[in-house]
Amino acid sequence: MRKVLMLTAMSMMTFFVNTAAAAERSDTSTNAVEVSQKALTGVDFVADFYQPQGSEQQPAVLVLGGSEGGKPTRLAKRIAALGYPVLAVAYFKADGLPAELEKVPLDYFDAVKSWLQQQHPANAEGINVVGWSKGAELALLLASRDDAYQRVVAISPSAVVWAGILKDWTQTPSSSWQDDGEVLAFVPFKPTGQVAGLRDLYEQSLAQQEAVAEARINVEQSAGALLLITGGEDEVWPAKRMADMICQRMQQHQRGDDCLQQHYPNAGHILDPAYPLGGTEQSNADAATDADRHIARFLAADVPS
Repeated sequence: MRKVLMLTAMSMMTFFVNTAAAAERSDTSTNAVEVSQKALTGVDFVADFYQPQGSEQQPAVLVLGGSEGGKPTRLAKRIAALGYPVLAVAYFKADGLPAELEKVPLDYFDAVKSWLQQQHPANAEGINVVGWSKGAELALLLASRDDAYQRVVAISPSAVVWAGILKDWTQTPSSSWQDDGEVLAFVPFKPTGQVAGLRDLYEQSLAQQEAVAEARINVEQSAGALLLITGGEDEVWPAKRMADMICQRMQQHQRGDDCLQQHYPNAGHILDPAYPLGGTEQSNADAATDADRHIARFLAADVPS
């Protein structure tokens, strides 16, 4: 087990390094929409707010990053460029928040929800959420537990609650999430044989049928539709397999039409050319461009073509 945890830690450290490098890379994209950005103060959460010019009447979108931690700046800019106000929220690895992605309290988002509903009347009818990787897991989890959250865009999603991610590989992580002080059921890292990379670790851990059944996210309880976006060359976890699990669960509860998928066989994890997590820079760039078109239509309550 120590070797397994060491592999997990080393793989995630590689992810952190790649993420830091991506954050330092200048954003050379030119957006037709002018967007203002400000850090929120006087609130019980850590976030930046993005306001595209002319979007004052649009509902704001809640954006959640992944295991890179901190504010999801890159994803937030991408969604804001589509013309939507964005609340980019950090849930760990920021001042006053957990240092690592373990036992993150879901009730932290009560203040986030209240702020969106009070500051943006258009959100009174529902809050749309966009998340990638662990942020996609979180987005689906929030939507499954609170009907204030409506449409969810989950980029490289998970169908289950996973163990948390710790830098100290000698420690066994608990659940990624807790609610009202109670740790959520989760799938631990437990391979069935030799492990060939991080994705393989997640693949093998899904063989724990009892743990998977207990940790399944009850996506059928979500109030709105789901758009699941995956890459076939994902090197972090089996996002397409888990997306299929999500849609199968929706189908079993007569909600198959509310589960939409966009799959890009040559793209990697989170489909972003700045993050070398599978696929080529070009294949990820092409996938991101096409995915943004589907995201824009989905958030506008139109079915992607």
